[in-house]
Amino acid sequence: MKLTVMVVGVYHFGETADLTKVEPKSMETLTAESHEVVQALSRFNPTRLAVEAVPENQVILNERFAKYQAGDTTLEKNEIDLIGFPLAKQAGIEEISCVDWMGDVTEYAELGDVLQYAEEHEPERYQHLMTRYLEPMQHDASEMATLSVLEAFRRLNDPQAVRDLHEVYMELAMIGKEKDYYATDWLTWWYKRNLIIYTNLRRLMTDPQDRVLLLVGGGHVHLVKQFLAESGVCEVVDASEYFL
Repeated sequence: MKLTVMVVGVYHFGETADLTKVEPKSMETLTAESHEVVQALSRFNPTRLAVEAVPENQVILNERFAKYQAGDTTLEKNEIDLIGFPLAKQAGIEEISCVDWMGDVTEYAELGDVLQYAEEHEPERYQHLMTRYLEPMQHDASEMATLSVLEAFRRLNDPQAVRDLHEVYMELAMIGKEKDYYATDWLTWWYKRNLIIYTNLRRLMTDPQDRVLLLVGGGHVHLVKQFLAESGVCEVVDASEYFL
């Protein structure tokens, strides 16, 4: 019997360094609207919850989660606190697992640098990236700010939206000419990060009865689901089924 995993794409509720950002809502609104998402995801009946945080923060995060379970309602404006905490509590999960990885971000050109290089050296490709991908992505983010959190998550986890979010990385790989692969270092880091998220998820899979749920930024969903499916060790459930 294979255990079951569901990868749920989220947008970040607070400040983020991501290229596209959803305008933050008030804490009161986010708390109320997140309840709908928690109720939707609780139907998956998760036995383990993983989140987009590095393992070095595991102890601190779970100390805060323990306080939340004990009645402390002082929460921060992020999807881990507002969705992860109540979901884990409702599901009877005692510990939340941190599975992200960042590495040394000083070792390569960051994504903003890659785009600046394209703008300066390959203006036609840069314009294509902007008009085909980045501007529509920011437009979608602006629209999501007007939707409820449940509606935004429904849109973000639509299978076509997941594919579209990944497609931009395939276009970024083309930046550079001849033997100049300018975006490759950043993309290598991006793939490594998602592969480590997958590896950390696999390390949680110790009981075939487990139902593992991962809350992670929407851009990660395609790759993490691909790695999980190709592993052959688990059944990967499409999160869109729970946002109908």
